[in-house]
Amino acid sequence: MSAVITNESYALSVHKRVGTVAFGMLSGEVGFIEGAIELASLRHEAAVEENDPDFMAFVVIASETDSLPIGTSRELWSKEALAKHQPEIDAATVWAKKVGLAACQSLAERFHA
Repeated sequence: MSAVITNESYALSVHKRVGTVAFGMLSGEVGFIEGAIELASLRHEAAVEENDPDFMAFVVIASETDSLPIGTSRELWSKEALAKHQPEIDAATVWAKKVGLAACQSLAERFHA
């Protein structure tokens, strides 16, 4: 017998993932920019208002950092290019935390896993 995923169970799984990512970002287990990108991608699936301010913070972060070698795309970059971009990644991470920390805390509370 196969499991049937309903809209409600899918929404609950997305909410759980949002909470897990947000808590991971706050604890440092998930990189802040990587987490922001994932949260931005989950915005529509989380069934929240289109302009939910918590999620919009991560849409902004994802948009502003999309040219950086973040996450799995790093595997496609040379060591030299990664070293060259590391100061920019570090600065972007500091900026992203300033922009997104309160929203991250809010999502962690709203969607606690």
